[in-house]
Amino acid sequence: MKLKQKTVIFGFGAMGSALAKGWIQSKLIPASRITVVEVDVQKGRDASRKLGIKASADPAAALKKAGLVILAVKPQQMRELLEESGSLFPKGALVVSIAAGVSTGQIEKRLPNGNPVVRVMPNTPALLGAGMAAVAPGARAKSAHVKLGLALFSAVGKAVQVREDQLDLVTALSGSGPAYFFHMIEVLTEAGAAGGLEYETALQLAAQTAYGSARMVLETGKSPEALRVQVTSPGGTTQAGLKVMDEKGFRETMIAAVAAARDRGAELRKMND
Repeated sequence: MKLKQKTVIFGFGAMGSALAKGWIQSKLIPASRITVVEVDVQKGRDASRKLGIKASADPAAALKKAGLVILAVKPQQMRELLEESGSLFPKGALVVSIAAGVSTGQIEKRLPNGNPVVRVMPNTPALLGAGMAAVAPGARAKSAHVKLGLALFSAVGKAVQVREDQLDLVTALSGSGPAYFFHMIEVLTEAGAAGGLEYETALQLAAQTAYGSARMVLETGKSPEALRVQVTSPGGTTQAGLKVMDEKGFRETMIAAVAAARDRGAELRKMND
């Protein structure tokens, strides 16, 4: 698939830039068909220079003849953006939002031209083409719009379709999830360094172990539980470590963390009513 419609990206932070780069590299969208709307003029110039895309600080000019509009701004900025520019979105253009905690309904009511909306929760490994995204259609979106949303995010990793009422949980699990794994790698590295390893050696050991473990889950067809049991010998070192994790409430802590992130997503949505 190669998209020919003009694509406008509002916001060019880590995710906006990762998406543009991934779409260009995968040849899904030519650089010449992408325009970024960025109030930070220098950031827009940098994007134009590095990726060969257009940059504009004028939403009205950028949106002319657009067929695809990506909303990559922070949730707290969404209402202002739509109140100022929502009426400028060309009729029929698909609007894709990656903002956590802002529902398709909240976006649709600020788009007077009746644009279809698809909401997506991606994550930062999209920077490396290894992202995970969940796609949920709004009330106006058709199957073709969902298919396009899945194609956009499959170009920078993997994508699945979910219901919108599941997106707060998706946000907590895979959207925030990289931070949980980064933190675990951080702590494992600290433990290795505290025990006498060089910091860089401990970091390589921890990070490569995380990478290899994830690949085993994805590629062997075995469940995480089966793989855990496989490496845990009775009375061995791994069992000793897992025993302490259980005693310290590792499982309960992770479940509570996901619940807290999910609830924060619901709070953000209320802010945009």
